[in-house]
Order: sequence, then C-alpha cells, then structure tokens
Amino acid sequence: MAITNQPAEDSLFSAYSQIPVETDDSTLGLEVETQNFDEDNMISLNIIDNKKVEVLDNSAGTGQNFFREFVIPRRMVAGEWYAFRVRSSKVNVSTVLTVALYQGNAEGHGVVKVATADFALGFSIEGKFQVPTTENVRHPNTVLIIYAGKEGATAGVKVTLSDMSLAYGQNFIGYRPSPVKAANSLTESIDIYRDSGFGTTKKYDLSFLAKAGFRDLDRTYPYVNSRIGFGIDYNLISAYAYRGIGEQNFNVRYASRGVCPRGYSVDFSKSSVGFVLTDRVPDGDGQLYVKKYSGYPNFLTLFAKGSISVNMQSAMEVNVMYTGNTYFEKAEISPRINIPLVLEFDEELADGADYVIVRNRNSPLNSDKWHIRYVDTEIPCNPFYIRWINQKGGWDTYMFEQHKKYTQEVDRGDQYVLANSKDPYASQTRGELAPEFKNIVQAGAEQLDENDFNLLKGIALSPLVQVYNYQIEAWQRVLVDDTDLTWDTKAPRSTVSYEFQLIDEQIQW
Repeated sequence: MAITNQPAEDSLFSAYSQIPVETDDSTLGLEVETQNFDEDNMISLNIIDNKKVEVLDNSAGTGQNFFREFVIPRRMVAGEWYAFRVRSSKVNVSTVLTVALYQGNAEGHGVVKVATADFALGFSIEGKFQVPTTENVRHPNTVLIIYAGKEGATAGVKVTLSDMSLAYGQNFIGYRPSPVKAANSLTESIDIYRDSGFGTTKKYDLSFLAKAGFRDLDRTYPYVNSRIGFGIDYNLISAYAYRGIGEQNFNVRYASRGVCPRGYSVDFSKSSVGFVLTDRVPDGDGQLYVKKYSGYPNFLTLFAKGSISVNMQSAMEVNVMYTGNTYFEKAEISPRINIPLVLEFDEELADGADYVIVRNRNSPLNSDKWHIRYVDTEIPCNPFYIRWINQKGGWDTYMFEQHKKYTQEVDRGDQYVLANSKDPYASQTRGELAPEFKNIVQAGAEQLDENDFNLLKGIALSPLVQVYNYQIEAWQRVLVDDTDLTWDTKAPRSTVSYEFQLIDEQIQW
C-alpha cells in the first residue's frame, strides 16, 4: 500500500485549485484532517520531531558517546543555516552539551558530520549552524545529534532539555511540536474511500480540505531573536494532513488563500509571485510608496519563495528602518520555509516603520527586489480604513477619504396577535418580531491612476474584507455589496465606489 503521487513537501498549492493525491489500487482510501486548532501546533516552523521535554539519561552508563538522533527527512543544502534553541536545560554534573549536524543516510542515521558546537548547560541555549558552502552533499537526510553532555565524555551524565526546537534559517523560534507530530496526535479524522475500477491508481482532490482550514484567528509570532516579528496568519494559510488508510504517519501540507492566473502553476512555490504579496505595483525603480496613518496598523506579507531566482542558498533578507531610526534592523527568512509570513507595523507605537527593503541575500545590492517607503499621511475626517486578502494571498490596506455616506436601513419585524388579545383588561394586543437592519457605508476614491484602480478593484473579489475599529483597536468583518467598476482607457484617471455592510449592532430584542 502506498501513496504514488502527492504535492511535494515544500509545495504551497492554491486552495482554490485541484490538489491531487494518488494511491495505488491496493490502498483502501485516505484518512484526512484539516487544521485543528485544538492542536495549536499544526502549522509550525519546528522541523524536528521531539517532545516538550527531552531527557538524555546516561547517568548509569559508561559509554562516552551517548547521544540521540533527530531525523529531518530532507537533504541539506550547502550554505544553508539552521537555528537551534532550548528554553531551559539541566544536568546532574558539570559539563557542556555537544550538538552536531550530520548528513544522514536513508535509514536516518548520521554518517557525515558537517557542523558541531558545545553549549553551556543550566540555562537557555541558542546556536546557529551553517552547512559549509563547499559541502559535498550526497546523503538524502539531515540528522541533528544531541549528546548527553560533552561528546567523548558522556559517561554518568543526565541531561534534561525543555522546549527544544530547530528551524530553517538564522531566526530562532519557540518550541512547538513538529507538524508531523501534531498531525499524528489528532483525534478526529475523515476517511475517504474509493472503489476499485480506477485502473492501477486511485485519485483524490484535497482542495476541499485546504479550503476548510482558513481561520480568522490571532497571528502567532514564531521568531524570537529579532525586533522584526514574523507572524503566521491563519487567514492566509491552511494546513491539511492525509495518509493512506493503514499507514502510520500523516503527510502535512500547506495551502494558500491566493489564486494563480490561468495557465500558471497552482503551486505558489514554483511561481514568481513576488517577495511581497501585494497587488500594489512598484515603479520603474522598484519603489513602492504606501501611505501610513498614525494609530493605524499596516501589513507586509512576505513569501521567501516568491521569486523564481531564489534557491536554497539565497535567503530572503528583510531590512526594516523603524520610525525615528537611521539604521536598518535585519532578519532573514530561509527559502525552506514554504509559507507566507506577515509583518505588522503599528504607527502609534514604537514599531512603526519608515522604510523596508526586501531582497535576495545573494543577489547584487543594485538588484534589490522591493523598496517599500511608508509615507506619513494626514488622517481624513471620518476615516474608513480597510484591509483585504488580495489575489496573491496577502494583505492589502487602504483608507478611503472620499464619498463617505453612512446609512442605516431598518425593516421593522412582522406583527402578530397575542394570545390574550380578546381579554377586555389586556394592556397589549399585538407584538412584533425583531427588526432587521443593516448599517451601510458608501466609500470611494477619485483621481486614481491605473495601478491604484487595479489595487482597489481587488476588494470586490476578496474572500475576506475587514474594517479597523479604532475605538476598540480591532478588525471587524464587512460585506461587500454588488459592485460595478469600470476603467476607461481613454481617461488618465478613474473613480471607484463601494458599498460595505458593517457588522450588526447589538439591539434590545
């Protein structure tokens, strides 16, 4: 029994396309599971299958090289980085901890050492490993080896490690179980069966599973070593898991909320969608100007695999100049990370931004891909600030300044006769059902060039549009009513107008 065809482990399929999985005819079917937020670790950047607490107990042993192997079933790449982190550690004797990175054979055992380091025990541990750029990688797996103390001197040593994680790239993350471990711990699943008669294979489309996994939940921020906080946004990313019925381990994959133009690959990891997932278009010099408003957040959605030129050795470099600074904070995102990440800037707090440069680390400086300049802008009267998920599967924002009109439409509920209406002493003979009402905002913009028009027309097709409630500092869902947008190619400027239905108010019914 086996799965014969499936999305690659580092793929990112559009949830609105076919996501094909095939099995041989002897496999009864698939056991599938979508994102389960009771298990809050299904989307995780931790790449080792480990427990919250790892104990390497050689206290009664005499072996001087007592260790444990943690297998990463992916071939390492020369030049790439790994970030290792342990929140806390304990040891029964005074010693250091040896951690090593190996090329691993098909059985998952380390055979060629590529990097090693010793760490002090008794508190948290952070370290980075780089595969040498000259490394001859010839084995199919990567193995992290943790010794019970110092390599060559582990006899009588007991080491306890809490919240251990390993991530691709140079950014440390907090502990979370690996996606495979989280998926294998799920308790609810659905089995999909296929009868024989499909030839030598059985075919499945798991897009329904991916589409069910999007959730409007708070972002989690996995990176902990930098002021730049990269977040996982569950509005944009769906995790799904599947395995052949009777198999042991789930296969975990991710899907995007973006869509690809017809004729292009529906796997975002193989499409040149841009480092920054926005429908805004930079000018000829690669400059992108975005208005920012004091007290209102703005977002930058980044995808390390967003350029065909990216390879495993060329991480995406993110440079942020925060408001009031004259220097850049810098972080990197490994191209091994196959999900978009969100940067949020709050212009009322200390983490507002003036200038962001996103580039391929290994490309020449003059070939920077994105220059995002945030321009201080006066807040209009009665601002209406929205964000929406664009066609690429990222967030775009806009504050409407023109043509604002607020309307409340109320339909009083139907009346009905009370049961005691014939009572001569009754004080009431009729009642009514709760009224139905809508709060509607009409908003628009004038004097738009073609780029701005194309940006705003994406609102009409977005699966999720939200307005920022400044009073409670929260985003709330709005619905977009029927819209008719026209761009006149003979006119240099155009106008858009939208009608938004706001969240219902609490009423006394």
